[in-house]
Amino acid sequence: MMEQILSKDNKNVKEYGKLISSKSYRDQNGTFAIESIKLILEAACSGVVFQKVFVTEQCVKKNPAVLQKLFDLDCPVYQISKAVEEKMTCTQNAGGLFAICKKLDKHRQADTIVPNGKYIYLAGLQDTGNVGTILRTAEAVGLDGVVISAGTCDIYSLKVLRASMGSAFRLPIFFGKDPASDLEQFGKRFVTYAAVVDESADSVLQTSFAPNSMVVIGNEGNGLEPRTIAACQKQITIRMKGNAESLNAGMAAGILMWELVQN
Repeated sequence: MMEQILSKDNKNVKEYGKLISSKSYRDQNGTFAIESIKLILEAACSGVVFQKVFVTEQCVKKNPAVLQKLFDLDCPVYQISKAVEEKMTCTQNAGGLFAICKKLDKHRQADTIVPNGKYIYLAGLQDTGNVGTILRTAEAVGLDGVVISAGTCDIYSLKVLRASMGSAFRLPIFFGKDPASDLEQFGKRFVTYAAVVDESADSVLQTSFAPNSMVVIGNEGNGLEPRTIAACQKQITIRMKGNAESLNAGMAAGILMWELVQN
């Protein structure tokens, strides 16, 4: 028998809400919150450790196989009321399934990267959809990993996790600090490429990337800071036709990552 939670003021429900809304609370506790059958099963298959699972009676009836997987996770499973479900739901397709999980220990500090492979560095990106899309694309094209700078939105945000479609659980992710300082250090082990909107930069289509390469993507509105660009060894750009001046950061990153792995 599952323990029932009928009150929206239950301490476990409040904990879930804090984890959804607060990065500092996630950092403090080393945990994060997710919802939806697909995302939770992706997490389970990727080795994420579950602390608590919340499920509605309707979800149990519709998805008995999912329920069995939840019992196999060896963590408390709570059956929640309709009112509690409405309190916890952040999206239209949560499906009556929610979880609190431990952060992955495979996410490492940037200075531990072995200089052998191709990476993308996210410097101050703030749009959760862009970051999630970049993680998903990085896995799809076969990058060796992604570096997340200080100031980039939290990859444990539910919006990032949903946009990544589970890639955030599987992809090697490293956490950096100040972009310029990081890239000065990476420049000793990688060829670093600043992605800029500048006609004088090398076209990405004509760039032959080194075996050990790191492409740097900047903030959606402001791009890369001058000191970050200066810390990189090369500058590359996507030449555009027509009247387009720039691309969405997620789209631009997708093009750059595709070209990065072609040679």
